[in-house]
Amino acid sequence: MNGEKKGLLLQTTKQINIGAGISGVGFLLYLAASALKIQLAADVISIIFAIVAVWTFLSAASGRKRSKEAVSYSLLWGTGALTILLVACVALTIKVRFSL
Repeated sequence: MNGEKKGLLLQTTKQINIGAGISGVGFLLYLAASALKIQLAADVISIIFAIVAVWTFLSAASGRKRSKEAVSYSLLWGTGALTILLVACVALTIKVRFSL
C-alpha cells in the first residue's frame, strides 16, 4: 500500500495498525469504566471508539482489496472482531439508555 491519500480511509499498513491499537485501548478503557461502574464514561467511550474501530476495519478491508500482501488476514480479522465487540457495546448502551 502506498502513502498517497485517497479519501478518508487510512492508507498505509502502519496507519491501520495504529488504528487497531487505538481501538484496542478504547475497548480496555470501556471495560475499566464498566468495572468501576462509571456508566456515562463507559457509554461515551464505547461510542467514540466504536466509530474508530469501524473506520479502521473499513480501511483494512479496503487495503486488503488493493494489496493482499500489505494487509494480512490477521489484521483484517482482528480489526473485524474488535469492531464487532465495540459495536455490540454501543448496541447494548443504546438498548439500556433508551429502554428498548
